[in-house]
Amino acid sequence: MKIGKKGFTAVELLISLAIMSMTLGSVYSLYMSFIRTCTKESVKIKLQQNVRSSLDMMIRDIRLAGLDPEGTGEFGITEVTPQRIKFTADRDMDGELDTPNDDDIIDLSDLEYMEYEFDNSNGIVRMSLYKPDGTTREMSDTLVENVTGLTFSYFTSNDVTTSNLDDIRTVGIEMTIKKISARDGPVSRTLIKRVICRNLDYQ
Repeated sequence: MKIGKKGFTAVELLISLAIMSMTLGSVYSLYMSFIRTCTKESVKIKLQQNVRSSLDMMIRDIRLAGLDPEGTGEFGITEVTPQRIKFTADRDMDGELDTPNDDDIIDLSDLEYMEYEFDNSNGIVRMSLYKPDGTTREMSDTLVENVTGLTFSYFTSNDVTTSNLDDIRTVGIEMTIKKISARDGPVSRTLIKRVICRNLDYQ
């Protein structure tokens, strides 16, 4: 007695291939969606870190505005706009406004006349160090890139908006950074902080 050997027919093979193609297509689609999500989340995390670290540096410096342990009356906020702030602080506590020296390692005396400024055309926030005359920029460097917005706001001790240098006690900072995330378009992050300039209370 002969036993017949039966294989797959052409129709069965075509049906199997079609099912396999649909399955692989779904798996590939899920995989690509997962990759895009991971990439976007990675960009978000990096943006968040960039915004936070940049703001932390600005906050630390602005908080020292007006530091004047010798009581000279020569230190404080010297110029403000919505996109720029200039200020002085006697960081080395010698009673003098020192000139930055870029020939050696930056120390406290180099950071006594500072400026933070939003360069909208280049999408950067720039940190600059000035000579005691307040007009000669001695050093300048980019603090953070991919910035789409930086706004400073200024408040009195009663939390009233002001542009009068002598009345400023608190500085508000709002910064937005935007970056392209693969094919999902831009990702942006905005942080808002307020800095209490405690040293200005003693002027």
